[in-house]
Amino acid sequence: MDATRARISSLFEWLVALACILGVVAIGSVLMRDIGTVTAVAPVIAHEEALPDPPATVPPRSVSVPVMLLADGSELRVGDAAADALVHLGADSEVAPRTIDRTTLGERVTRFYAQNGQRFAVVLQPLAADGDVRVAAIYLPAAR
Repeated sequence: MDATRARISSLFEWLVALACILGVVAIGSVLMRDIGTVTAVAPVIAHEEALPDPPATVPPRSVSVPVMLLADGSELRVGDAAADALVHLGADSEVAPRTIDRTTLGERVTRFYAQNGQRFAVVLQPLAADGDVRVAAIYLPAAR
C-alpha cells in the first residue's frame, strides 16, 4: 500500500512540475510577443492632404512652411488675408518682381521678400469661393 501511495504521489509531483513548466513557458511567450510588437499610442494619419504644386518661379527644393516670423516680431501665417500680410511685409522688403499665374481659383501672385537676411516667397491667391485673396503658401529656399 505504501508503494502504491509513493507511485501515485510521485506521478502527481511530476504532473504538477509539468504544469508549472508549461505555465512559465506560456507566460514567457506572451511577454515576448508583447515586447516584440509595438502598438500605436496615437492613431496614424494614413491620408495626408496633398500639397499644391509650387509656382514655377519658386526656386527648386524650396520648403513650404505654415508660419514665418517677421522682422517686426509679427507672424505671417498661411490663410492670413493678403491685405493684412502686405501691411506686415511692407513694399520696401520686396526684392524681385511679382509673378502671376492663372489657376482655377483665380490669379495666383507670387511675391519675393527679404527681411533680416532671410529670403522667402509668399503665394497669394483666393482659397475659397468667397474670392478673398489669402496667403496660400510661404516658401523658404533650401539651404545650399
